[in-house]
Amino acid sequence: MAIEIRESTSADIAELAKLRWRDHFERRLEPDEGLGDYVRGFTAWWERRDDFLAAVAVDGQRVVGMGFLALAGRVPVPGAMDRRTGDIQSVYVQPEFRNQGVGSMVVRTLVDLGRERGCSRVTVHSGSRAVPVYERAGFQHHPQLMVHPLAD
Repeated sequence: MAIEIRESTSADIAELAKLRWRDHFERRLEPDEGLGDYVRGFTAWWERRDDFLAAVAVDGQRVVGMGFLALAGRVPVPGAMDRRTGDIQSVYVQPEFRNQGVGSMVVRTLVDLGRERGCSRVTVHSGSRAVPVYERAGFQHHPQLMVHPLAD
């Protein structure tokens, strides 16, 4: 397997949208139509964002995995005026490429991108199946991180 992991480019956006669509419907009945509209909407959303990065896993010319890093500013403190954190979201690997380390490579790349962008920490809200992937990448359970759900 010669999987390349890299930061996404504008050329990857339609494939990111298709993988996000596939991820969403993997455990549900996929509609017969709507993918084209979703890709167009996703592309428009992506083009007006400057607070998200994405990493892709590529097999040859085919994008087979992805993950996003949301960047959020933090209030300055004395000595650190430009602070930010990152939050990993929507990591997905196509089923035939799972259990081969691809997801772990995407996660490590997202952490590296966060480090390069000056993030002081990177967080993730993970499903139970993926917790070991994040633990292997150095994520730790933190007693001070709390969540107040506002919607489903």
